[in-house]
Order: sequence, then C-alpha cells, then structure tokens
Amino acid sequence: MPPTPISLPDGAVILSLTSPGFDAAYPRVVNKGLIPPDVLEPMEWAWTTRRFPERPVRVLRLTDVWVAKEGLVFDRDGTLYRETITQHSAGEVEQARAAVLEAIGRGGPVAEPDAGGPVLLCKKRGIGNYGHWLMEMLPKAQLVHRHLPELGARFLVAHAPGQLNDTMAFSLSMLGIDLARTIVADDTPRRFADLLLVDGLSEHGGYMSPLVLDSAEAMAGRVPAAGVEQLFVTRRSTGFRRVVGEDDLIALAQSRGYAPVDPGALTLPQQVSLFKGARRIVGVMGAAMTNIAFAPPGARVVTLAPAGMPDTFFWFIATLRGLDYAEVRCLQSGPVRGVMPWDTDLVLSARDRERIFAD
Repeated sequence: MPPTPISLPDGAVILSLTSPGFDAAYPRVVNKGLIPPDVLEPMEWAWTTRRFPERPVRVLRLTDVWVAKEGLVFDRDGTLYRETITQHSAGEVEQARAAVLEAIGRGGPVAEPDAGGPVLLCKKRGIGNYGHWLMEMLPKAQLVHRHLPELGARFLVAHAPGQLNDTMAFSLSMLGIDLARTIVADDTPRRFADLLLVDGLSEHGGYMSPLVLDSAEAMAGRVPAAGVEQLFVTRRSTGFRRVVGEDDLIALAQSRGYAPVDPGALTLPQQVSLFKGARRIVGVMGAAMTNIAFAPPGARVVTLAPAGMPDTFFWFIATLRGLDYAEVRCLQSGPVRGVMPWDTDLVLSARDRERIFAD
C-alpha cells in the first residue's frame, strides 16, 4: 500500500496573502429539471453558498522535490504532497509515484536536481484546457511575478496540445514574463532543488479566489476593446458539444445584432479585445467561454450547457467579475464526440432559441 500523502509544511511558507471574501447569488438556470440528480447535487453545494469567506493564499518554497504527471509533487523520498492532487485519479497518482521511485532508484546524473534557481509550478490537472490554464495556472505566475519579483523565478509549464502552446506563451508575455524563463515539461518526473508552489487560489468546482482575476485584468489592460458589444460564441473549431442546427441559430443571432465568433480560430490578444468590449455574450459552455473573465462588470452572459455537464466554473467567473449570468440546460443528442459523456450535440428548443437573445 502506498504511503499516506503528507501536507505541505507550514515552515515552507514564504508569502501569505488574504483572499477577500465575496458574496454569491444562485444562478438563473433555465430547464433545471433536465439536470440529473447526481449531477445537480455537487453543483448545488456551491450554488447555495451565499458567502465565501476570506481565506489565505500561500506561496511555499520546497527543497529537493520531484514533479510528475500534471503537477503532482513528491518529496525526495517519493512521498506525495496532498495539496497537489488536483482531480488526479488514484491510478494516475500511483503511476506517477512509481515513475518517481524508479527515477530515484536510478540515481546518477539522470536524477540530479535542477539547481538553476527557484522554479514556480504552473502546472496542474487540465493542462490541455484553455480555461484551466487561464484561471487556475496562469494566476499563479502573475501572483509570484507581481509579489516576489526579487526571486527571479522561472516558470514550469506543461507541454500542451496544438494552439494552446501559443496561447500560453501569449498570456505569459502579456503579463510581462520573459518566455526565456519558462520550462516546458511533459509527464516525465523531474527533480528540482528549489520549487515554488502557490496554494489556495482555487479548488476546481468548489472555490475560486478573487485574486485569479488579477492576471485577466493585467492582460485586458494591454489591448483595446474591439468595440463589438454582442457576441455569439461558436465551437466550430472544436467539433463537438455544438447546437443541432447551429447555422440557423447563428443566422438568428446575427438578425438580433450578435457577431458570431469562434475563439479557437483567434489569437489570445484578439480574444481578449473582443470580450473586453462585449456587453451581451451567448455561447455553448466550454473553454472559450472562459473569456468572459475579460468582459466588463454588468455584462449579460448566457451559457448553453448540456443537461449532464457538472460545472460551476463559469458561474464562479461570472460571480467574481460581477456579470449578469444565466445558463440554459439543453437535451443531449447523438454520440459522444469528445472525451466526456456530455460531449454530445445539444438540442435547443425553439422557445429557448428566442429567449437567449431577448432582453
């Protein structure tokens, strides 16, 4: 049986910030009855929380540790730090531990630690998802870059698929971070003499700190608003989780003054610019809708969501940003085209097609 994971040591904390408390309102959910009870239950916990109290956000400095998989951190003996388990399964954790123990056992030059100075871990579960990067990994880079510049930290990021690599580079540059100071890593265990960790910014599905918006605001400050006030966000480039009869829906959106946009086909600065000026945004729930983090407070956001998709991520963003948020739950149709059971086509009723664009 593997050893019990250990907690990050309090003595390793080098900076502690207070994440402000915030109030939250239950979202407007259309067709809530379509949501299966086992999907609704975990979302209800967050949705019914009226006040998220202030809490600490810590930066810790660890000596001689291993990083494996999507940000799992082990001490020099191969014992896992509990706080770095972010949606990893027990099997994935054990695979990572076995790989670390094998690397420790090899010894020699292969196992020598990186000793080039402090490295900040900007890698967690969900490395292939734009939303996870923008709201859960990039904010860590912004926090250390802003509050601990004297460390001259480097930044450990994942090797992400496709265009996301360019997006990650764009975002770091927009924060003023020199890309020469990044280390791109795959799942292979790597040993570091000096590793920085940020703990407490988010718990996927259960909490998001207001401090995560610091990076979004810094990026938005670098580009002008595009001047488009109404956006209809499509998923054409993604190829799944799309509305049945989307062409007709786009035509309807255009007749109501909405500009169709496929963020997956745009550069990051173009996406930031478009959403920065948008006052009304409608789109299918997915990574591209993370861009509502750049929208002005008070903007109206409607997400079209599969009935069986458990998600509070976009509600948290809207709450922190002060957006007028609603989601329309849709029947699911056809085969699963992505990796999750809710990655099907969506059926939007004629009535819902009208009201998502109504005042």
